[in-house]
Amino acid sequence: MKLFSIRNLAMTGALSVAGLGLVGMGAHAVFTQNTTSQQTIQAGSMNVTLHADGATTLYGTDNTANVILAPTNSDEGSSFAEVYHVTMTNNSNIPVSEVSFQLGATNDNSPASWTMQAGLWACLYAGSGAMNGNEGEIYFNSPLNTAINWGAGASKFLTLAKGATDDYTLVIYAGPSDNGCGPQYDGYVASPFNFNPSDPNSPTLPGQFNGWVPASPPTASYPFYTASSPWTPSFSNNPAAGSLLTGAQGGVVTPVLTVGYFG
Repeated sequence: MKLFSIRNLAMTGALSVAGLGLVGMGAHAVFTQNTTSQQTIQAGSMNVTLHADGATTLYGTDNTANVILAPTNSDEGSSFAEVYHVTMTNNSNIPVSEVSFQLGATNDNSPASWTMQAGLWACLYAGSGAMNGNEGEIYFNSPLNTAINWGAGASKFLTLAKGATDDYTLVIYAGPSDNGCGPQYDGYVASPFNFNPSDPNSPTLPGQFNGWVPASPPTASYPFYTASSPWTPSFSNNPAAGSLLTGAQGGVVTPVLTVGYFG
């Protein structure tokens, strides 16, 4: 019985040694490595500022995004024309495109101010970049409230490189003298326009300024003309624009032109 026990013990030891040998022979080393590539992406910032004569002297808002323009006269008569030439500068670190104009106005809600606003007209013109840069374009020459009711209109689509400038002129007037804008021209078409329809985040504007021969009135002048900055047109006066009514005395109206950009 002892001999049998010894044999079992010897065999068990042999199996154990064999088992250890199998573990050692079956192990394999695998070298591993990972590679990575990365790039930091930073979104640019839009910063378009405006300059206009007289804005610095009275209000200190010159060369900001929201210029408050000084009036030519502290008080106006029943017929007048205020002409504001504004220069836009792209101080952004990315190019931007001008895509829309929108005219608005505020007043003190008095009867005189509402009467005054109803009697005001607005003409917007700027350079189009055509004809080797020597062409102006009238976007509209319409009653102020008509232009306000249009909302934002797509127009121009001029791309401003970093540091580049562009300009426009807004005329607010009563009476036939309109700084050469000519007869009434409602250059707005209520046809929705999307600047980049392939982009789901690109806004759709309710209409656009067509920049072509106006349909009404048929005698209106062609809106393109030869000029250079500040693009002053030389058409006739506007016979449809009357002077302010007596009830407009003491009224206060603040027209606001908003230019939309896409970057």
